[in-house]
Amino acid sequence: MFSAFGDLGALRAPLALGYAGLLAASIMPLPAAAQDAPATAVITSDEAKAALPDAERYRLEIENDGLNAQQRQDLGTMLIDTIGDAHFFGAIYAFLPEGSRQLSIHLRRQLHSMEAAEKSALADCDAERSEGDSECYRIGRIVPENWSDDDGSLLSHEATFAFSQNVDALEGPKIVARSRNTTAWAMWSGEDVRQRALDECNEAVEAGGFEPDCEIVIDDGA
Repeated sequence: MFSAFGDLGALRAPLALGYAGLLAASIMPLPAAAQDAPATAVITSDEAKAALPDAERYRLEIENDGLNAQQRQDLGTMLIDTIGDAHFFGAIYAFLPEGSRQLSIHLRRQLHSMEAAEKSALADCDAERSEGDSECYRIGRIVPENWSDDDGSLLSHEATFAFSQNVDALEGPKIVARSRNTTAWAMWSGEDVRQRALDECNEAVEAGGFEPDCEIVIDDGA
């Protein structure tokens, strides 16, 4: 497996054109059929400060299946440039169009969980396939630098960064809501603001034309 490590704003490389076709860098919500991620356990803000990863570091993993070492290196270079400052959690799926030697690549990033990123990227990939094309398969993922599957996932890079930068300055109980299947989230502090956090998060989801699906993941009043 090829792994590249990123620092916010530090990794930039020319776009490698060895992989033509769609490089979908959108971070829109999952299709309804993919929306079945389990609910997340609620933790306090102090627990979150200890548990959340470094928001300024990420790891891009490129899997070995179907790619040689040079192809993995070239693909990693291309993706690092595309990822930019919006990274974990992300997944990369691809298929080989019939009669082609160039992969059609589909990237989703900035989701709050690995499960959501995987299902979203796979759904995008499957939606583009035609009869005769190969099946979609995962070729990579974007995770926090020192993250493992056993660590689970709580918030996207953007939400993690905002939380870590602001939590100590906020007064009163802290509440963070996240969408289970989109990039939306909201953070509030104070008494009796739980519903406000949920409403703000769900409003962001609905603004994109999707069903509200937000849940509280950080709650000092629980």
